[in-house]
Amino acid sequence: MKLTYKTILLFAVLTFVGCQDFLTVIPDSTYSESGGYKSQSDFEQAIAGVYAAHQSMYQSNTTGTVYMWLMRSDESNVIIPQSPPGYIGGIERFIDDASNGTHAGNYASYYRIINRCNVILDKIDNITFTNENLKKYIKGEAMAHRAFSYWMLGWEYGGVPLIKKVTTVEETKTIARSTQQETFAYAEEDFIGAIALLPSAKWTGKDLGRLTKYSTMGILSRMYMFKKEYAKAKPLLEGIINSGLFNMEADYKNCFSESKENGVERLWEIQFMGGQLGEGQQLTSGMLPEGGLNPTVSIYGFSSAPMISEDMILAYETGDLRKDISCVTNIKYNGITDTKNYFIRKFHYADVTPPKANNDWGVNIPVLRYTDVKLMYAEVLNEEGYSSTGEAFKIINDVRKRAGLTALTATTTPDQTAFRNAIMQERRVEFAFEGLRWFDLIRWGTAMTVMNNFLSKPAQDGGTFRMKEHQILFPIPFDELNRYQDTKILWQNPGY
Repeated sequence: MKLTYKTILLFAVLTFVGCQDFLTVIPDSTYSESGGYKSQSDFEQAIAGVYAAHQSMYQSNTTGTVYMWLMRSDESNVIIPQSPPGYIGGIERFIDDASNGTHAGNYASYYRIINRCNVILDKIDNITFTNENLKKYIKGEAMAHRAFSYWMLGWEYGGVPLIKKVTTVEETKTIARSTQQETFAYAEEDFIGAIALLPSAKWTGKDLGRLTKYSTMGILSRMYMFKKEYAKAKPLLEGIINSGLFNMEADYKNCFSESKENGVERLWEIQFMGGQLGEGQQLTSGMLPEGGLNPTVSIYGFSSAPMISEDMILAYETGDLRKDISCVTNIKYNGITDTKNYFIRKFHYADVTPPKANNDWGVNIPVLRYTDVKLMYAEVLNEEGYSSTGEAFKIINDVRKRAGLTALTATTTPDQTAFRNAIMQERRVEFAFEGLRWFDLIRWGTAMTVMNNFLSKPAQDGGTFRMKEHQILFPIPFDELNRYQDTKILWQNPGY
């Protein structure tokens, strides 16, 4: 069973949700600022509310984070013709600005998670639990989610105001924006604290999908990779690998199949459940045109479906099994069969509960897979020093073997630069459409070159669009600037 959520209110301001089986929903009227959070069950519901807030960020096709990162990258910046240009406010064409609604929703969603975590962390030490281990775990989960939110805000928007405890609106307006490095440092502190509190073993039964020590170590490693702090990432990645709890799925398709969720490949994935329980997601539907899976019905597809770029299709080597698992062509929509364009099928493997509506997909969305851990480790080893006979080669060749490709050798990949390029290539096709491509381009320092080369090609609908250097960061949303109305407290990123 996976975490599932039902809506309740906390303090009549924040929307929290309970979890079927994991939590018993408390009526809306139960909570008040003076009366809430008095028992273990209150905190169980509160941490479920944190997971629910995260879940909501991955549910949608046009406002979800995966879709936003996908459309920013060279995986796709074209939506099927019946949708107007700039469907998500121009993010896909680098013409977005501070008024963009997708940015506003994304930015606010992370602060919603932070606020919910702050409430838990401010109050949990004052409450006696019947299960003290659970108290420790919930505290660790809140710290990890808060750390993740600040880390994401930091690399997407630069430094942000660090709200470290429950504050009033007026108090919040006095907290000045931090630098990106200060934001990362605070996230790191929270991550490390969370790792010390969280369980090593995966959660089971009704608690499947909750964060563990190792999932948090993996996300912290990702932040270290972004900062090029390879020496810090290495022991964390080794800890995950040596734990013996994870492995690469033998079949690439099983990395995304509903029947293999919360399995050996998955360190952290956003939980969903089909069956018209109100716990499904519609991101999957948004990846194919309307009627794309079944031309006789009008569900399982949206008119805003992104087309995979030609660059992305050409990135697959001949014989790469991942291409047909991740991409599909010959899709029929608008009464015709599109034999030219490719669409995303990676999250369509609902082999347990077939969806009955666009928002009824029970397929989980990955945040961190074990293959990512392994490839990050191979990258770290290569940055330490190239070796044609070392572990890095074995890792990348294991990934390629699963994809049906031949092994790299000292002849094909003769030095550190060649191996670095091989890692970049492998990550591109292995994690296609999972929301990692834009992140990788930024951390490698290749975004400007790659994206402007991509946008210069008329076939990609981008000949008149260019990425400017300041667009490595997203704009601070106008709504946030307007709330502060003090440029000494919160200011816009240069260039916007």
